[in-house]
Amino acid sequence: MTKTKNVREDFVKPILVLTLICLVCSGLLAYVNKITKPIIRETEERIATEAMNEVLPDAGGFAKIDVSFPDVYANGDTNYVTEAYKANNGNGYVFQVTGDGYGGKKTMKLIVGVDPDGKIVETKTLSHSETAGMGSKTAGDDYRFRWTGVDASAIDTVDGISGATFSSGHYKNSMRSVFDAFAYVMNGGK
Repeated sequence: MTKTKNVREDFVKPILVLTLICLVCSGLLAYVNKITKPIIRETEERIATEAMNEVLPDAGGFAKIDVSFPDVYANGDTNYVTEAYKANNGNGYVFQVTGDGYGGKKTMKLIVGVDPDGKIVETKTLSHSETAGMGSKTAGDDYRFRWTGVDASAIDTVDGISGATFSSGHYKNSMRSVFDAFAYVMNGGK
């Protein structure tokens, strides 16, 4: 009898207690996720809207462009554009880009304003996971303002950041994708 009691107390009871704890924790996490998900989405949308207004001021609002960009463009460039918007007053376009960073795996999230002539108005890094003090410099004002006024023909004239070759190169690839998407939109999705 004691052997059965010991088995129950030593093995079954802890397993049941841990299972119950896991179920309660999972339920609480699901509840918290249900409450916070809309708040997080609203905050992300507000931040994106503020960023769009920053990279393309005086746009008079934005309309999402509902086009399906190809994964790879005809010139062989990979497409990193995730969303595109047209300024309501025709002052240009805004492209949201999620590109590779130093660690790969789409770690740079950028937003880029392009005027109707195909020149960058401004860029902004929404998030990144680049190395602090090195690749993270691509998010700084010094680097992002290097892109102001650049068009597709001048991508290679923008100097990278010394010591952050990979991050600068990936940022440049994201800009190539923006210009490819701009050309795609201007050609009616062709």
